[in-house]
Amino acid sequence: MSSARLKNIPGIAEAPYIGALLRLAHQVARSRLLQALADRGLADINEAYSSLFQYPPIDGMRPSALAKRLGISKQALNHLLGQLEKLGYLKRRREDEAGHVVVRFTERGWRVIETNVAAMRQLEADWQRQLGKQRFTTLKEALRELTGFG
Repeated sequence: MSSARLKNIPGIAEAPYIGALLRLAHQVARSRLLQALADRGLADINEAYSSLFQYPPIDGMRPSALAKRLGISKQALNHLLGQLEKLGYLKRRREDEAGHVVVRFTERGWRVIETNVAAMRQLEADWQRQLGKQRFTTLKEALRELTGFG
């Protein structure tokens, strides 16, 4: 799209809009997570795998429910789960009387979750210092409300 045409789009002068700002903030958070994982020797967790280690943890979920939550096909999920099993982050097990398979983190998988929590706590502390305690608290409360966690 040429810059001349871009200037003619109604509302473009107010960009970036909230969706882009949330995406950009998410990219900052994801980058921090991946760096923290690399620093702890878990560099084989990349963008493709990171959604399997986000909040809330997937430990104990059935693959079909997990595929639905992530918005991917069962085949794509099974591929990711197979790769993460080979890397030692999780196992698929039959756990109930009906023989349904559930996903369970291994000790290595739980290290990823612990690293993610620590990295996000540090990011929040950094952003709170940057914005000030009250502005950061207001931001987090607003996001909780908008996402149904309020």
